[in-house]
Amino acid sequence: MAIKKIDYYGQFTPTGPDFSTAKRFQALAGLADQVGEAAVQLGQVALKERAQKAAKAGALAGAQVQRDEQGAIIAPELQEESTYYGQAFNESAINAYKSGISLDARKRLDELAEQYKDDPIAYKKEADAYKSGVIQSLPLELQVEVAPTLDEDIYFREKAVRKNFNENELSKNIAILEEDISSLENQILYAANKGDVEQQQALQTRLNKLLADNVALVDPRKAQDRLDALAKNVAEETYLGQIDDIANNQDIPLSERLAKTENLLSELRNTEFLADLTPDQKRALESQIDVKVNDLRIQLGKEQSTLTTAEALQVSNLKIAAKNGGIMLDTDIVRETDKLFMANKISGDERTSIINNVISRQGKDLDKNNRIMDVSNRIKGDDTIVVTQQGIDDYYNDVLEPQLSDATPEQKSMSEAMYIQTTRMVPKKVQAKVNSYLTSGNPELVTQAAMLIDRVDEIPGMFDALTTPTNKAMAQNMVRLMEYMEPPEAYRVSAQLVDPRDQARVQARQAQIKDEKYAEEKYPKWAKSIVGDIDPVSMPLAVRQYQTVFESYYLTGMDEDAAKDQAEKFLSANYSDSTFGPMMYAPEQYYAIEGDVEYIRDEIYGIVSQASDIYGEVDRGSIRLLTDDRTARTASTGKPEYRVMFVDESGVIQTINQYFVPDVESAKQAKMAENEARMREKRALTPAQQKLEESRINRIIEEETGVRPEQAKTKVRPASEIYAGSEKIPSQIAEVVGKGLEVATTPQRAALGVVEAVTSQVTGAVSKKAEQQRKRIQQQEELRAKEEQRVREAARKGEQ
Repeated sequence: MAIKKIDYYGQFTPTGPDFSTAKRFQALAGLADQVGEAAVQLGQVALKERAQKAAKAGALAGAQVQRDEQGAIIAPELQEESTYYGQAFNESAINAYKSGISLDARKRLDELAEQYKDDPIAYKKEADAYKSGVIQSLPLELQVEVAPTLDEDIYFREKAVRKNFNENELSKNIAILEEDISSLENQILYAANKGDVEQQQALQTRLNKLLADNVALVDPRKAQDRLDALAKNVAEETYLGQIDDIANNQDIPLSERLAKTENLLSELRNTEFLADLTPDQKRALESQIDVKVNDLRIQLGKEQSTLTTAEALQVSNLKIAAKNGGIMLDTDIVRETDKLFMANKISGDERTSIINNVISRQGKDLDKNNRIMDVSNRIKGDDTIVVTQQGIDDYYNDVLEPQLSDATPEQKSMSEAMYIQTTRMVPKKVQAKVNSYLTSGNPELVTQAAMLIDRVDEIPGMFDALTTPTNKAMAQNMVRLMEYMEPPEAYRVSAQLVDPRDQARVQARQAQIKDEKYAEEKYPKWAKSIVGDIDPVSMPLAVRQYQTVFESYYLTGMDEDAAKDQAEKFLSANYSDSTFGPMMYAPEQYYAIEGDVEYIRDEIYGIVSQASDIYGEVDRGSIRLLTDDRTARTASTGKPEYRVMFVDESGVIQTINQYFVPDVESAKQAKMAENEARMREKRALTPAQQKLEESRINRIIEEETGVRPEQAKTKVRPASEIYAGSEKIPSQIAEVVGKGLEVATTPQRAALGVVEAVTSQVTGAVSKKAEQQRKRIQQQEELRAKEEQRVREAARKGEQ
């Protein structure tokens, strides 16, 4: 086969270099680069996440605000700035600290703004002092951050305080100006009414100057309107003054005065007099003048009536006596009133008025007398009578005070204190007098008031019944200051010391009480020094009451020693030993019967014993009376209420939920019955006394009758048995028996058998002498009965 030559279109073209291996290596190299870049990116993400976590942790840790025991913010300790945690912590801590400081500052600045709302200068001073204290306690890097914020807060509040102060001052100045203007206007009108032209013009000049000097406070247009209105009123008062001069001129006959005033009124109505007045103002003026004219008409009518001067005086006296009493008897008032009415001297309405006043006054007098009698009986010891404040005041005003008119201050003080102690109430007049004396600035009056206060404070349950702690503190401060000051100066200083507006003093003393731990350390110690070692139940109450009294006086302005004296006086007056142990408001001070309150334990034991299925057998000696705030309140009325505590059969301490008040009346009745039984026992005749009495009576009968009686029988027989079988019994025998029975009802009843034996033997008429002897015996027995009754009543009063 022939070989064909490769032509152009089929020519051989050599292949180029083989780069496939190189490309594979390049691909591998590019992949490595991409992997490296991805690794770098992944590392940056992880680093960023770690930074965010560190920053978040630092921010949370820095945001925690720490405070000390007093509540002040503690400056944070900043971290190193080289870490994300440190940077975030510092930024968060600074922001949190700034925020806390700002909030505390705003709160304190608000308090200062409220406290010194009427004194912008004092506010600025206190606010700057507060700012200085805050800034000085901060690190330097925080001072720069906080100071501008505080300055801004102080500025805006100072601006508000100053605005409030200026507004208040403006209102005050306007009010003072208004008062001065009104006063001058009234004086001008009065001068015009009296026709004092010179005084009127002088006052008008003062008013014009006052308005001109205060143009900043008074609108000129309103000031002119006011002056115009005043001019009209001056014209009216001038005219009314002329009317008054005529109407009240006693030198002119009444008829002539009436005629002149009627002419002036007619002139006012029919002419253009006072043309500047509006129709309403003119009508008002006419009405005033018409009233004066009518008064004159009435006076003239009375003058022309049929009443003589003597009759008019009689009617006047009747009206005065009917309303007030004391001039004449009520029966005489009614009789004389009826006489005048029947003689047509007074009208039916006048008669009705007089008699109604008599009846009304009688009712009031009766009510008043009953109230006074109630108080009188209460003073005598009848605690069952309820007295009212009005009765206490009536008795003091009408009975006690007149009796003390010539008494010395010491005697008055003692009598008034005894009156208050007996009635457990304070007359309003005494309370007003004491407070008036305390604030009078007069050393003698202050001393008299203090004397009575000391006595009343010593009455259990009546502490501070006469006055307030403020007045008492002021009086004591004044007495102390007068040792080295004049009374007026001592009064001024003592008034400043107890000024309730002095909050700085109150807050300073409250801080002292808190810082020096009065409640934890001093009050328990001071109270214990007064009441001693009392049970754990009563001791906290004593401490609390000591604290209440002490702080009420100390915070009011009294010094510490004087406040302690008041608290000691309070506890000493109300704490005492009792059969129930040392306690406040001991029942011996309120419910004792013949000095004994053991009946209270018996009564409580009886109540508790009714629940023996619950408590079992209760130990009587474990019964205690507990006091609380309700006991203190009710003690001021003289009838304190107690809680009851006791130990049951199982040894468990139990209390009764209801408050206990002893049944004094029942206890008194039982005590009275016991005393009467004891008296009867003492009066009973002994056997020897009975024998002597029998012998004495036998001798009397034998001397009068000549008959010797039989021996006394031991058994008393009825009269029907004694006279059984007697056919002839003189009528006098019944009388003798009656006399004998009367003798038997006396302490000599043991002699009854003798009398019966004698009556069985008497067969003739009783001689006149024997009858007289028996009458004498009867009289003696009646006297003995009266004496017994008197003794019973004396015993009953002693128990009350």
